[in-house]
Amino acid sequence: MRAACPLCGAEPSHTVGPVFSGATRTLLRRRSFEEQLFRCREGHIYSVRTERERVSVEPHESVEDWLERKTGVEPPERPPGL
Repeated sequence: MRAACPLCGAEPSHTVGPVFSGATRTLLRRRSFEEQLFRCREGHIYSVRTERERVSVEPHESVEDWLERKTGVEPPERPPGL
């Protein structure tokens, strides 16, 4: 799903990276979603997340900013014994 930039309203010029697929859990069921990064002609980076029929658009400072929100700032700790 392509959407206009939330900061300037320009159409996306190209995608940034592959589609990120995942699932959110509620108490009784899982809902799958797809999220993709776009860059508009003005250079803004934003994500478009599609979950069922709902589409949400969120601006980001950079690809690294988006990645930090997905994975966290600190690297995951290794389990004991590995």
